[in-house]
Amino acid sequence: MTEVSADGEYFDRLVEQAGDFNPFADRGWDVLARRFAEVTAGATQLRVLDIGCGTGRSRRIYAPQAAFYAGIDLSLNAVRVARGRHPDDDWLQADAACLPFGDGSFDVVALSSVLHHVPDMRVVLADARRVLRPNGLVFAFDPNVYHPAMALFRHPGSPLYRSEGVSPDERPLRPVVLRDVFAQAGLGAIGQRCQSDIPYRAVAPKLLNRALSAYNAVDWAWEHVGLGRWFGTFAVTWGRKLA
Repeated sequence: MTEVSADGEYFDRLVEQAGDFNPFADRGWDVLARRFAEVTAGATQLRVLDIGCGTGRSRRIYAPQAAFYAGIDLSLNAVRVARGRHPDDDWLQADAACLPFGDGSFDVVALSSVLHHVPDMRVVLADARRVLRPNGLVFAFDPNVYHPAMALFRHPGSPLYRSEGVSPDERPLRPVVLRDVFAQAGLGAIGQRCQSDIPYRAVAPKLLNRALSAYNAVDWAWEHVGLGRWFGTFAVTWGRKLA
């Protein structure tokens, strides 16, 4: 039986109360889907494992290129919503550090905004590597601490930090930390590109939603003047299981 962490319990309560977890506007999911398509060079017929699938919203990033899609999450409530939304796919409550799949089962293991919740990222990435086929891809996106909003409102060391809307183990990460931990887990051909213009639908504390339209517009400009490549909201990181 999967042991549910504090973060798993947090998202169980969130989904029970709200009925869903969908932080990004449609354009945000589409931006991430385009980044995934670029990294995979548009490859299709992929066997994809989506870790941190939540209520199935992140499926939108990977499904166009997937012949088989499986989603796992620590939150049982989220998995139930995802299964109801997409009954033809495989959904399972499971721990990213102990994947219930055989060696070499997937072409892609996606970590959908997961690693910044994980105390020991090396363990998760090592098991992701295990279930990949040779030359298989690990693809991850996580909040970038060098983005001004993440540094001001999501870093515990900031005077403007508020815990509302933040799960217990969550913290933004430095891109170099992600690159290093990918290498430590035995992955190669590592690439990274930070990304802004991932607009939010809603944030917490709720008071910040009054400025959300302005924030999304500024973040669009941040990306399109070139700053997003280095200081984007999310750090997108990938690596392969090399022979």
